[in-house]
Amino acid sequence: MQHGSHLLRVRIAIGALLAAGVVLVGCGGGSVGANGQSTPLGTSFGANAIPTAVALAQKADTPVDPAIVSADNSFGLSLFDTLLQGSDGGNIAISPLSVALALQILYNGAAGSTKQAMTQTLELGLLSDQALNSDNAALQASLTAADPKVQLTIANSLWVDQSDGSILPSFTQTDETYYGATVGDLAGAPANVNAWVDTETHGLITQLMPPGEYQDAIIANVLYFKAEWTTSFQPSNTASAPFTLRGGSQTTAELMHQTGSFAYTAGSLHGSNFQAVRMPYGQGRLSMLIILPNAGANITSFVADITIDDLNGLIAQLEPSMVTIALPRFTASYGTSLTAALASMGMGIAFGPSADFSALAPGFSVNVVEHKTLVEVDETGTVAAAATGIGDSLAMPQQYTMTMDHPFFYAIQDGKTGELLFIGVLMNPS
Repeated sequence: MQHGSHLLRVRIAIGALLAAGVVLVGCGGGSVGANGQSTPLGTSFGANAIPTAVALAQKADTPVDPAIVSADNSFGLSLFDTLLQGSDGGNIAISPLSVALALQILYNGAAGSTKQAMTQTLELGLLSDQALNSDNAALQASLTAADPKVQLTIANSLWVDQSDGSILPSFTQTDETYYGATVGDLAGAPANVNAWVDTETHGLITQLMPPGEYQDAIIANVLYFKAEWTTSFQPSNTASAPFTLRGGSQTTAELMHQTGSFAYTAGSLHGSNFQAVRMPYGQGRLSMLIILPNAGANITSFVADITIDDLNGLIAQLEPSMVTIALPRFTASYGTSLTAALASMGMGIAFGPSADFSALAPGFSVNVVEHKTLVEVDETGTVAAAATGIGDSLAMPQQYTMTMDHPFFYAIQDGKTGELLFIGVLMNPS
C-alpha cells in the first residue's frame, strides 16, 4: 500500500464452525469483553461490548424486520448455489448470516455504482443504510435472547493502520454502534487478528488469516453457536452402515439412531421427491432442518433448485410426527475465497480499480474475501430443557423412517425470525 496515494484495500475474513451438537463460527470480527473472557452461555457479546444500538433494541424489544431476514436468506442460498456449482463434489457449508453481516458492514462504506452492485448482490432491495443497520441491531438483539441454553456469539472487529488515519471516523462509529466492532491495530496482523479469532471461537479456529505482511485493513466477523440436541442420541445406538456417495460408490458412516416426535414432511420439489425433518436444540427455537432427496437424485441439481420460497413453504408443511432418524456422525471442513462467486453474482466492481468505498476511506478497494467452515456433528451437545409436543389430536401419529445414508442438505435456523445461521450439503461423512 502506498500511503502517499492512500490506496487501501480491505480484507474481509469470514468463517463458520459447527461442532458438538452444534457450534457455529463465522470469522472476521468480534467483540471481546474488557476482561478478555469469552462470551458466557446465552449471550452474544462480551460483558462490556454490547453495541449501543443492540442494547436499545433489546430494551425496546424491537421486532425483527422480515426484510433483513429475507435478504440474508436469499443472498445465502444464492451464494451457496454459486459455490456448489463450482465445487469438486466435496462437502460445502457456509454461514449466510456471517457472510451477510461482514459484507453489510463493508456496504456502509460503499458509494455510487459499487453500492448499487452490492445492493443487488446482497439482495437488499429498498433498504436504506439506516434501516439496514437498525434491522441488524434488532436481529442481533433477538438472537441474543434466542435460548438461555444455547451459546451464541456475534462478534465483529476492524483492524486498521492506526498511524495512517485514513479510515473515516463515521465508518468506525457505525461499525461500533451497530455491530460492536473491536478496533485493533493492523501493525500486529495477522497474529493479533488470529489471537482474537482464537478467543472468540474458544480455540476452535486458531488461524484464520495466513502468514504474510498485512498493510491493508481487515474487517472480521465471528458467529459462534453451540448447543446440544433437545433430545440427544444415545451413543450405544450408533452403528456403522453404508453411505452412498454422489457418484454411486459407497463409504462407511457412523449412523446415530433415535425415534421420537419431530416436525416432519415429505413431498416433491421441482420433480424430485424428498423427506424433511427439523431437529431442535435447547428449548426448541433453534433447530437443524435436514432435507433428504430420494436415493439416486442429483444432489447438486436438487439443492440448486431450492429457492427461499421453496424453503419457507416446506417449513410451513412440517407437522409433528413419530420419526425414526438415522443421521451420520461427521466432521466436514470447507474453506474458499468468495471473490469469484461474489463477482459472478454482480459484485465484481467492488474488487476492481473502479471500486468506490469513499464513505469508508479515500481510495479504498477490496481484494480478498475469505470464508472457512468446520462442521462436527455427534450424539451429544448441550442438554436441552424443552421437548416437541404432538398437539391436541387423539389419533395415533403415523410413523416415518428417515435414513440419511446418501447426500443431503441441512440448515441451522432460528425458528422465530427465520434467519438461516448455517447451511450445508453433506456429500461424504468420512
